[in-house]
Amino acid sequence: MAPPFNPFRIDWNTCTFGEWEALLARCKRPTLLQTWQYAMALAKTEGGKADFGIIHFENKPVGLVQVQTRRWLPFLTTCKIHRGPLWIYDEIPGEMLKLVLGMIRQRYHLFKGRPLVFHPEMRDTETARKRLKATGFYRRQDGYESVWMDLAPDVATLRAGLDRKWRNKLNQAERNGLVLEADTTGRALDWLMEPYLEDKMARNYRGPSPAFMRVLQQVSADTAPPVVLRAFHQGQPVAGVLLVRHGVAATYQVGWNGEAGRDLKAHHFLLWQSVLWLKESGYTGFDLGGLNETTPGIARFKTGMGGQPFRLVGGYV
Repeated sequence: MAPPFNPFRIDWNTCTFGEWEALLARCKRPTLLQTWQYAMALAKTEGGKADFGIIHFENKPVGLVQVQTRRWLPFLTTCKIHRGPLWIYDEIPGEMLKLVLGMIRQRYHLFKGRPLVFHPEMRDTETARKRLKATGFYRRQDGYESVWMDLAPDVATLRAGLDRKWRNKLNQAERNGLVLEADTTGRALDWLMEPYLEDKMARNYRGPSPAFMRVLQQVSADTAPPVVLRAFHQGQPVAGVLLVRHGVAATYQVGWNGEAGRDLKAHHFLLWQSVLWLKESGYTGFDLGGLNETTPGIARFKTGMGGQPFRLVGGYV
């Protein structure tokens, strides 16, 4: 009996960097973890390599998926997909999505020596969980949570969408004489990494290593390098944030706020300035970098910016 017709195909490792960048730029909600630069930085800091898959529907590219791989034995290569596949169009119908999930399941399977850890870029709904289960995936972990800001509205509308208390603190910050600096050269990145690492160790939270961020800066230098925004008061830097750009969106990746910065509400100032800088630069979406139940204060801070909270479907094997 002939297998059912599948209008999809995935071309693996046939694209160039430029082709991947062009497709990523067409995706409605691109993610950092599916960028070519992320794969390069990960390979340089942790080893392994990436598979790059272009998803076609009736010979037309409609999406992409990047798979991180690491070979341990001749017959064993561990594989990971984080926050993919990505789609050029807003939504792929459910039954069609199952066909693509099935193709991924068929290629990456323990029985083929390629076990997969899969964190799909799918919202956490009962329907999404059923589709994954129907294609042979089993849930093992809760999903990533964050806040997505749509930067399409005008500045006045975005500011009106801020939580009232958040907006009041922003007003205070703007009266405190803070001065903004935006840097894409990597110079300010070195400054930010030192207090960030100290804070990360003191508070024992997860986050990218300074080594990884420096390599990401290097491999992105000719395209869209990370942006560091710093707040200065009386000539001294009191806070900083790092934004990583990917396609038409960006992610708030790292932040640091000293004692003086907290008193001056510098973080409110910097996140609002991030929105303005990204919008002026033509970006349409801003991922505020994750929510965590262990840091409710940070979660309240991010949700106060008026974006749309979301949770992904989780980790699967």
